[in-house]
Amino acid sequence: MKRAFIFLLSIAFMLFLSSCKPYVIEYSDNNPYTLEIKGDSLKILQITDLHLAYGIDERDRKTFELIQNLAFSDDYDLIVITGDLTMSPSAPKLFTSLIKHMESLKIPWTFVFGNHETDFHDYSDFISRIPDTDYLMFKVGPDIEDGGYGNFKIEFTRYNQPFYNAYFLDSKAERTDYTEEEGEYDYLSYAQVSWYEDQVELDTVDSLVFMHIPLRQYIDPENYVGIFREKMVYAQGVDTGFFDAMVAHNKSKAVFVGHDHLNDFYLMMDQIMLAYGRATGYNGYGNLEKGGRHIEISANHELITYIILGSEV
Repeated sequence: MKRAFIFLLSIAFMLFLSSCKPYVIEYSDNNPYTLEIKGDSLKILQITDLHLAYGIDERDRKTFELIQNLAFSDDYDLIVITGDLTMSPSAPKLFTSLIKHMESLKIPWTFVFGNHETDFHDYSDFISRIPDTDYLMFKVGPDIEDGGYGNFKIEFTRYNQPFYNAYFLDSKAERTDYTEEEGEYDYLSYAQVSWYEDQVELDTVDSLVFMHIPLRQYIDPENYVGIFREKMVYAQGVDTGFFDAMVAHNKSKAVFVGHDHLNDFYLMMDQIMLAYGRATGYNGYGNLEKGGRHIEISANHELITYIILGSEV
């Protein structure tokens, strides 16, 4: 009996030690998701900068309610959250709550990481909490040098034929070493740009791009449409050629970002739309009314987009 007890105790101890091992993020394949759209046009809802902080407080409850109201305001094919899902010591727990809420909407959805998820935690604390889901279309993506986590592609089909594509890239977070001119924010690595180029060369249809931190082409906008109330555009620290790659390949027609809560403008540059979403989370800074952005690709591939306010839904 004593030996059996010691044996069981040793097994329990080994199981405890194995459960304490840090979660290792595994990179995924490079295969895109495929999503058949519901109608003749592709409809995407962009929400951004949720900044979930407590979960049970009034502001987070209002954020969850707004997400639901926006989601049901049209027949969306996909909901995209462009970063800063959380900003809290309880971020992984809040991330789990967000997954449950998004799954309850029964609409395909995805996200990119922002710069605040890792204020108190590692990316592994989030990725390890992603369960088997019915509607989430997210993957870590391939192992790209300095590429972060969450570089992947969704191919939209209509009548089982290619219709449009969407790219999702991790613009990462803050840096410790930077110049005043660059600012503190990270940027797409050269390897991420190369990954995008390799993928877009294979495309037979046009595409959209989603990330959190704006490209440097957003800085000092001219002839923009919408609101620009930030002191400046808090852009990626270095231009590693992503915009030039989009121009050269002539496939991606728009970039949608978050990050700057007091901006929701878009501008056209070299026939590419550079657009912000509207901040959605009530625990985020800023006095703009919370909302989202409607993005639609019509049957003849025309891009239509506009801001949706919480008061409108």
